[in-house]
Amino acid sequence: QTSTIAAFVAASAAALSLAAAAPAMPAAATAPAAVQPTVITVYEQPNFKGRTMVFDHGVPSLAAVDFNDRVASVTIKGARDWVLCEHRNFMGRCVRVHAKAKSLKQLNMEGQVSSLYPVPVPVAPPAH
Repeated sequence: QTSTIAAFVAASAAALSLAAAAPAMPAAATAPAAVQPTVITVYEQPNFKGRTMVFDHGVPSLAAVDFNDRVASVTIKGARDWVLCEHRNFMGRCVRVHAKAKSLKQLNMEGQVSSLYPVPVPVAPPAH
């Protein structure tokens, strides 16, 4: 058993020295592209008025933050769209909003939003 451990230690040390000797890849090649933050402000009244809340991540239940079925207008800052859903946990009818919506009545969603989330960033396929 001692020889097995010694062989493992020797192999590990050799692998580490090879890794240390390998040239480092440029940071640009290894670092993923920064995802632009996207935030949504929801308003209790049309035309961006009334009580507001700001989110930077998906919310499976607006009831948990006392804003269920109260969203009447929205503004979005960032490059990504947001999806607004009529039921909690992103269920039921959902609509995608880009930049802003001064009245969700036009989308038949005023006073019906129970969950929301930013549109996910697509993952690029691996380079060949």
